[in-house]
Amino acid sequence: MAQRALPPGTVQRRSFFGLLDADGWSAATLKALVWFVVIMFLLGYLPNVAYYFAVGETVDVGANVISPVNLCDPANETLPCPAPRGAVVPWQAFPKELVLPAPRSAAVAFQSGTNLYLVGGLSAAGPIASVLATTVRPDGQLALWAEGPALPAPRANAALTLVNGVPYVIGGMGADGKPAATVFVGTIEKGTLTGWSASTDLALPVAVSGASAVVDAEGIWLIGGRTADGFSAATYRSTLDAAAKPPKLGAWKGRAELQLHTADGQPNGRADAVAAILNDFIYLVGGQTALGPTGEVLRLHLDAKGEPMRVSAAAGAPVQGWGAGLGAQSLPAIRVDAAGFANNGAVYALGGLDGTGAPTATMYWAVPDATSGDIGGWQLLTQDDLKVPSAGAAAVVAGAYVFAIGGSDGHAPMASGARAYLAPKQPFFRLGLIGMTIPGLAIHEEIGVQIGEIISATLGVVNMIVLLVVGALVTRPRTRARFLGWVSRGRYRVPPEADDTGV
Repeated sequence: MAQRALPPGTVQRRSFFGLLDADGWSAATLKALVWFVVIMFLLGYLPNVAYYFAVGETVDVGANVISPVNLCDPANETLPCPAPRGAVVPWQAFPKELVLPAPRSAAVAFQSGTNLYLVGGLSAAGPIASVLATTVRPDGQLALWAEGPALPAPRANAALTLVNGVPYVIGGMGADGKPAATVFVGTIEKGTLTGWSASTDLALPVAVSGASAVVDAEGIWLIGGRTADGFSAATYRSTLDAAAKPPKLGAWKGRAELQLHTADGQPNGRADAVAAILNDFIYLVGGQTALGPTGEVLRLHLDAKGEPMRVSAAAGAPVQGWGAGLGAQSLPAIRVDAAGFANNGAVYALGGLDGTGAPTATMYWAVPDATSGDIGGWQLLTQDDLKVPSAGAAAVVAGAYVFAIGGSDGHAPMASGARAYLAPKQPFFRLGLIGMTIPGLAIHEEIGVQIGEIISATLGVVNMIVLLVVGALVTRPRTRARFLGWVSRGRYRVPPEADDTGV
């Protein structure tokens, strides 16, 4: 017959508020998990926090998921705190000494090393070949403008891309006001532009201006534009031959399956649109179409080889082509000839003409989903609007800054420009429900790394000693009793039955 009661004199010890048998496996497992968490906290988490406290601007203590209290750096000026992703520190107009020597719009710009170049454009007299050069200082300010190597011929409303650091000025409006088929290639020596040449191999199949161009690892995409016959709906591709020494772009090839079209599939050319490539998607935003100005967004999905994604994995399956943005994926308003740029996963449309043909000061931006390419919505902050409405400005990202140079006020070209900081500071203090963010020492360079490592290692050693001491007190009753007696200055007596044989 099974014994249903404990033997006489047996005392069953209980732990964890009397829920578990102190000598059972459940209690032992729970104790092990608790000690594992304590050890990881003392030897892993705390030294890591100490390191980033030395080198970081801020450090998170705990899991700071929801923070009703946020304090931001005054350098963010009037931005909300915390700043939305993609927001920029409000635009600052160029000081008087940095305005352009002469007004121009419809120019293009690029950065090479610390140098920044403004190429071509439209003056009051028409297209020009002038190239202005400046340098970007470490604080984001520009040096005075100076004349650089001029284009072989005047160009305005051209497309520009950089391939392996080399600038390509594609098409554009010539001195006669007509679209051009030339591609001018810049010569870069140690980050400095030294000249231009016309490429015979890259001459366009059709003269075009106001086209949009983006570059990926496989070459250049050229989309839409104006031809002598009207708006172009064509998409061209120049593929980079990486095996050539040096790598060389091939002749343009039209992609009939990638013709721009309306929602019902009818061809619809487009010019003066913003183009950007983010992740595996090319976005074409706004512009002037054969059916009128638009705020619609077109999207092209590329595969790992830089080719348009097909509707299925079957051999010979048709490509998906340009998909029209629906609902929130289109701009909230019509924009033509906006200054466009992409940065840190976001695409921006700055200024441009509205549906009435008047210049605007708004800056719309969106952060598409990296996997699906969907745009959940376009954001707009009045704090991030330009100080002066403009269209046809040249936008260029240089480090942590973006510059919008020149443009038109709707009547004549402008010589002004503006600069914005692309990385607003995150809150230096946040108080969350289960954590907080506190300011760090922000010791930069190698000295910060060394100090952080010293603090982290010292804290790790101290915590290890603490663990060893606590372990001895927990596992050795007589040692624990003596420690308690020492702490209480003799008021606690060591029980005679206590020994150091462990638990």
